[in-house]
Amino acid sequence: MTFAWRTVGMNYLQYSSIAARALRRTAKPELQAEIAKRQGMGIKVAKWEAGKSGIPAQVSMIETRSVAEN
Repeated sequence: MTFAWRTVGMNYLQYSSIAARALRRTAKPELQAEIAKRQGMGIKVAKWEAGKSGIPAQVSMIETRSVAEN
């Protein structure tokens, strides 16, 4: 059995990104603000020396956007 998203040439990450975008667009207006807060990702990086982690540093916010959105 082949999944529909696979037959059109998409991988699972592309499929799940489109599904998540569709879900966000159909949410009730009172939930839109809360959903918007979760769209970005934060990354922390720590340098390891001698087998021990250094102090984690916050990297700037990254917003994920699909090529199809632009």
